[in-house]
Amino acid sequence: MIDRQAVLDAIRQFVADHFPTVSVDHLETLRAGDVIQQSLELVELVLHLEEKLGIEININELGENLIVQNFGELANELVRSEGAKREK
Repeated sequence: MIDRQAVLDAIRQFVADHFPTVSVDHLETLRAGDVIQQSLELVELVLHLEEKLGIEININELGENLIVQNFGELANELVRSEGAKREK
């Protein structure tokens, strides 16, 4: 199972590296869609998370949650999704 804080740390690193003008002080409440404006950026985020966390993310499964949720909710969703995969 992946750790929620590890997910947030990976997202924080991605945002800091790719969007240096965006403050990561309140990352959990920051809406992903307010930061990520292009589909390529979304793909890069997913690839970054997969690499840093050692998981496989199904973009189709998470769907629009990747954009409409804030990063805290997205971290919760990824933890739940990975937990469900391991229970199968």
